[in-house]
Amino acid sequence: MPLVLVSPVAAQAQRATDSLVTIGLTTEAPHLRFSASSPATAAMPHFDEPDSLLPCPQCYPKTHFWVAVAELVALQVIPNAFSRITSDAEWAKVSLNSWGNNLTLPWQWDNNNFKNNQFSHPYHGAMYFNAARTNGYNFWKSAPWSFVGSLTWELFGEVWAPAPNDLLNTTLGGITLGEMLYRVSSLTLKNESHGFERVAREVTAGLLNPVRGFNRVVRGEAWEVSRTPPDWRPSTVFGSVDAGYRRFSESSNLSGASALDQVFLSAELRYGSETFDLGKRPFSFFQVQGALASNNGNAGRLTELMVRGGLAAKPLGGDSGQRQLALFMTYSYINNPVIAFGAQGFSGGPVWNIQPSHGPSIHVEALGTAMPIAAIRSDYYLTAEGRDYDYGIGLGGGGSALLVWKGTGVFGATARYVFVPVISGFPGTHQILTTNVGGRVYWKGRLGIGAEWVRLWSWNIYYGRTNVNRNASELRLYLSTAVPRWGAS
Repeated sequence: MPLVLVSPVAAQAQRATDSLVTIGLTTEAPHLRFSASSPATAAMPHFDEPDSLLPCPQCYPKTHFWVAVAELVALQVIPNAFSRITSDAEWAKVSLNSWGNNLTLPWQWDNNNFKNNQFSHPYHGAMYFNAARTNGYNFWKSAPWSFVGSLTWELFGEVWAPAPNDLLNTTLGGITLGEMLYRVSSLTLKNESHGFERVAREVTAGLLNPVRGFNRVVRGEAWEVSRTPPDWRPSTVFGSVDAGYRRFSESSNLSGASALDQVFLSAELRYGSETFDLGKRPFSFFQVQGALASNNGNAGRLTELMVRGGLAAKPLGGDSGQRQLALFMTYSYINNPVIAFGAQGFSGGPVWNIQPSHGPSIHVEALGTAMPIAAIRSDYYLTAEGRDYDYGIGLGGGGSALLVWKGTGVFGATARYVFVPVISGFPGTHQILTTNVGGRVYWKGRLGIGAEWVRLWSWNIYYGRTNVNRNASELRLYLSTAVPRWGAS
């Protein structure tokens, strides 16, 4: 999904034994996610605790079907009751009559604002997903719970007519965000820990994944000392935090009247190795990036949240890690004064990791993208409820290339295209093409400085109205810190 104007060149790393540097490029947006070799310092746990520890009661968890059902119901009853009691919300006044209408009358695309439909609904779906995931079910068996939760909410959780966009956003976004939050909360937890460290880990994991936090307290797992399950730790993990300045404009001239300045803070986590883990269980490799920005108008502080998780991979040729045909599941949320884009989808294609005997490592991707549901800001569609965007199906693709000098720096370039025929909104089509180049250098592998230049062209065709074309640009300058150290060995 080639919508950007919000994407920093984000440093990421792979384990030292990998030594093949990959670009963490979400296929929905040309976001350069740089990776270099790094040790798995936070990877597999070392079980050197006393023999008195319980062996690992959570390594093979039991499934709790009825507990999961009860939690899914609670996830619907509680927000409905809260809204009805505290704000007398009209949508929450469900009754037998509203249930009958929702079961018999046609579905309708709803007109809620962008953040509600593209962030809140997927997040709610993540809680449905974790009602199953944290009760002993694996990824594939948890996925239908997002759909069931979304469907029952549309039919019985609110007065308004069921909406197809809510069903798709909650189901697909819930699966992607749900598994990401499950694994990040697992990474946070450490069953061997005691005292303040234990409290801090449990509270943090509970904030990341409230359903899991509730279950751990109810079952006594929050204070039980035992061995941490090995699959709670990825083969390698890397995080980075960037802070800096960006200027973007709805023209190619950044000094023009439309130029907008922002201060931004972004964080990124790279979980697992794109070289070695894509063929394992879903989301054994994933990337997540979020960004906050000042001066973001009505869009709010959250300007970006992107997730890409590996679903499957097939080796191409001899070396399974060097050339793969990969499939990813993706979530995208981009919202700033220049552009808004949200989508749930899939991307796939060949991924190459090349390690020459001399010179930089090379990573190349050529991926196609399909988004069953995509939302893009409209120039003409506006409703009283706050919806100012069109819905459609997104189709596209693109490529990326990255050069990485271990322990020193990175340079990369991307190009992405997406086509969105409008299904709901103002009739027409949207096309977007983005390109970006960027790089960064590091001092002692810990502190870095980077820059990125982005161009965006959009062609918005509206039937019966004047078409709107855009030629936008963005410049980013930032400082970065890497954990663990960039290029560590």
